[in-house]
Amino acid sequence: MKRFIGAIAAMLLSLGVAGAYAQNFSTGAVNQYSTCGITPDLDNRLEDAKRFRDWYTQAGFPLVTRWENDDVWNTDFTDGPGKDMDPSGGSDLPNIYLFAGHGSCQNPPTATDPDYLVTCSHGTGMFTDIGASSRWGNAGGRLQFAFIDASCPMDLISIGHNWFPPFEGLHIATGHSGTASHDTLDSASRSEQFAMRTTGYQTTFLGFVISTVPAESVAWAWMDTGLIDVESQVCAVVVANDATADAASHRRDNEFVFSGWGNPSGNWYAWRWVCN
Repeated sequence: MKRFIGAIAAMLLSLGVAGAYAQNFSTGAVNQYSTCGITPDLDNRLEDAKRFRDWYTQAGFPLVTRWENDDVWNTDFTDGPGKDMDPSGGSDLPNIYLFAGHGSCQNPPTATDPDYLVTCSHGTGMFTDIGASSRWGNAGGRLQFAFIDASCPMDLISIGHNWFPPFEGLHIATGHSGTASHDTLDSASRSEQFAMRTTGYQTTFLGFVISTVPAESVAWAWMDTGLIDVESQVCAVVVANDATADAASHRRDNEFVFSGWGNPSGNWYAWRWVCN
């Protein structure tokens, strides 16, 4: 009941926002893992998600849901009825979803190793195998942009195995590639800086609107911010889908969170990365 009541509050909040954009967003952030026997706990995931929300709310994107710690469930990222389309927090419910928490790294990964999102949701499991379990944009799903700020949930060597299957209407996904010894660190500013660059920032001076921070496309915003607080040899990665190779590359490099482009349809994928 705790989560259901919170969802209603978040829904009401979103109705009260005079959003400039049709796209809406949700966040799921986890600091506390030790109660599930997972170490270490994190210090900054909740704060970074809050700062992400601040930028998107300020820019006029309506908030759908926000969940923290054990209210983020692994079923939120698992395809199926009552799971990723759950009205109380499924990741396929909004157009934009940020997950900030633990991933799981191999040392080193291989082409067929899974990529995981790790939650600490008692009673619903903890590990979501993205390639096997996550499908976004299907069966009425709305997710266009999956922003994953965690350890190793987008390893370059296994992109095809883990990240081609989830694209069932999904536009773009971002994440990190790394290993157990070359890891993405807990950060209080990485998602915040990404949010600022994807939404842009404008101020008014003497009646003139000044673009202080011009908005960037999703890919270039992540290329500019994804390496904040990471160890050596970690890569920031973005992947997109569309009907042809050229269309997928164009979407990867040029789609903004507010572009309003239609869903892709096809089996061509384009990815880009930058490494520390």
